[in-house]
Amino acid sequence: MRSLLFLALMLNQKSLTPRARAMPTRLTFIAAVAALAVLIAVTAGACERAGQKADLPAPQPEQKAKNPFEPTKDLPPDFVNSLPIYPGAQIEQVHKPKGAMRQIEFSTKASLAELVDFYKTQLKQRGFRITSALIMAARRTWSCDFQKERMQARVLLYPHDHDKSLMTIDLMYELPSKVDPELMEPVENFDVVGPGEYVQKTTTQQDKVKRN
Repeated sequence: MRSLLFLALMLNQKSLTPRARAMPTRLTFIAAVAALAVLIAVTAGACERAGQKADLPAPQPEQKAKNPFEPTKDLPPDFVNSLPIYPGAQIEQVHKPKGAMRQIEFSTKASLAELVDFYKTQLKQRGFRITSALIMAARRTWSCDFQKERMQARVLLYPHDHDKSLMTIDLMYELPSKVDPELMEPVENFDVVGPGEYVQKTTTQQDKVKRN
């Protein structure tokens, strides 16, 4: 009886051994498949994020705002439009402002005589009064001071520093000071025209005394 039970146990153990040995192999295969699926999912996600980054526009460099108090080649925003500028003259430099003073350099191919004639004519037509002018033909230079109301200005003409075939127009002007109307004295208007009644009577009496 014992021998039969032992034999049955041995047969059962032999029948179960292949299954027990096969279990680790199956588990290893399933784990490898799962790891491969995770790797594929991670790789796909990384590729998708990279594609989204590629579609984003490249960051633009920050543009610094122009400083109105630094030298430039643009006319200042407070330029007085009544100041004459020779036609076709190129802006060489707008100097850094010094308080109310402004200085702009132009260059042109015009001759000294053409420039002098232009500024004399234009200043007169635009209501400016020339206070002084000096020409040195040998050096091809001309200076002119002019004014209008509360604005003082000067224009200098001389050969270009780097190209002697060009002329430099150096325009300097002072912005007119702004007067607050509240600080100005009020204008008094009188209704009486000529001497009053009392003054007229006094004058008449004095004339009578002199005649007598």
